[in-house]
Amino acid sequence: MFNTTDSVPRMDISTLLMEAVGQTDQAQYIGQMLLPVYASPLEVGRYPKFRILKGELLKKESQRRGATGTYNESTEEFEWDSYQTEEFGHEKRVDDVVRKQMANFFDAEMLAAKFCMNKVMLDYEVSAASALFNPAVFPSTNSTLPITEANIQTIDLPLDIQGAQERANGLGEVINTMVLSLQVWNRIRRSKLLQTYLFGVLNTAQGGANITTQVIADTFGIQNVIIARKVYDAAPKGKNDIQYVWNNNYIWLGNVQGGDFMNGGAGRTIIWDADSEGGLFTTDQYRDEARRGDKIRVRSNRVIKIINPNAGQLIATQWA
Repeated sequence: MFNTTDSVPRMDISTLLMEAVGQTDQAQYIGQMLLPVYASPLEVGRYPKFRILKGELLKKESQRRGATGTYNESTEEFEWDSYQTEEFGHEKRVDDVVRKQMANFFDAEMLAAKFCMNKVMLDYEVSAASALFNPAVFPSTNSTLPITEANIQTIDLPLDIQGAQERANGLGEVINTMVLSLQVWNRIRRSKLLQTYLFGVLNTAQGGANITTQVIADTFGIQNVIIARKVYDAAPKGKNDIQYVWNNNYIWLGNVQGGDFMNGGAGRTIIWDADSEGGLFTTDQYRDEARRGDKIRVRSNRVIKIINPNAGQLIATQWA
């Protein structure tokens, strides 16, 4: 047993739960794919940030070598940006008596860890969606026509996608990822103009049923087309209000990159490496002898940071 002051990282539990991603409900969590994890040695840090206009990154300034052997010289200006990670978490008690009663049915520690992990992952997912589906951060342009059931014959998603790609290109960015909710996806798959754009003349063998994420990716040159399926209960305790985490109001198209900030991309999930033994999510266990039980805790010391607002474009669906 553990002393009340001990907190032991349970890497075995964290690893086992994270390995389940892609095989269970956790496959619906897409935040880490869009905002890759960057491990920082510092809890609080700052970094240089080059902006296209202020830094004059797209200026044409090279010229022929001068008669005196000189070349044109430029000085790209930068500004500083900063970040500070914060700790989030959830814990659950594993009572000694309950553990013994349930031993023939399930591993009480593993079940408690799973419940905690889902809570913390959901909190992170909501934060990721809020960061990317944010018209105050990323340029937002209305869809050509509202993506409504009444406009199912005239919705022009190809024009909307190509417009977003052109706007991104004008800012020096190449879109490699598209994210939209399951409901928006299901509606645009039934839109006549998208079907005819992809397959030509419609018939019973070619239509919405054949529109897959891979078809969209191949047609528009987008590496990853991601359908956001995760839902959550937005109501207070005792009531329910099931909503999509990634709402129907926007389609996000952007550049997703990982690693060093100089690699570009829209954003990162920065974790404080010294306090993140398990990566983005760490599982701990400690003993509460006074109440004859153990506590399982899942925590995350992180901050979501948008490092380049030019690396994303929003299509406002005008959903109804």
